[in-house]
Amino acid sequence: MTGTAPAAEGLFRLLNGYGWQKMQAFVDLTKSKTIQESAQHKEEFSSTDVAREVIAGSILQIAYFAIEGHAVRRGKSLNAVHFETEINRLIRENPNTRRKKGSTFSLPDKFCVGRDIGHLPLGIVVFAGRNQYNHFTNERLCVVNEVVFNHLNSLWPSPGNGLSFSLHEDKRPHSYSILAALGWTDITKELGYSAYKRDLCDVLQIEF
Repeated sequence: MTGTAPAAEGLFRLLNGYGWQKMQAFVDLTKSKTIQESAQHKEEFSSTDVAREVIAGSILQIAYFAIEGHAVRRGKSLNAVHFETEINRLIRENPNTRRKKGSTFSLPDKFCVGRDIGHLPLGIVVFAGRNQYNHFTNERLCVVNEVVFNHLNSLWPSPGNGLSFSLHEDKRPHSYSILAALGWTDITKELGYSAYKRDLCDVLQIEF
């Protein structure tokens, strides 16, 4: 945590800055008076989205490696076990499942850490978000990642503000949406880093 703190804090500061830039770009877009101005402001609006996703993805990378290498594992939560049970029930009932016949769906133990988000441990959400960011151009993600995103999409089907958990849209990263689900975004009070640090300290079992 000490070694990565300067990078993580810097990324959160950048993320807050792009949050404000996105709002300004939207205001400029609505005030466009010509087709040329509108095209320019649309490009600026889109470019802030790209930058925002890259920065959020970099934050997820740091969190992913911290959890993978140093998290204190205490077994799967009751919610995680229930989630696995329900997914396996759906697999048995659905003949078109991607899972191989007879195989069992299981959340990776190493990432079943932290507070629950919906029915999923925080570590699993970080796991899926980081993987989607790294492989967003792939035709399909692995089953665990897709299941996590489908679950988040069922919890927040229309989150607004450019956020989305739907993998059926254009191939793009959803890392900022994952940070929002984790509660690691706050462009008004700049509390994103504090929330991130609190969660990782809990997962790593170190003093906040």
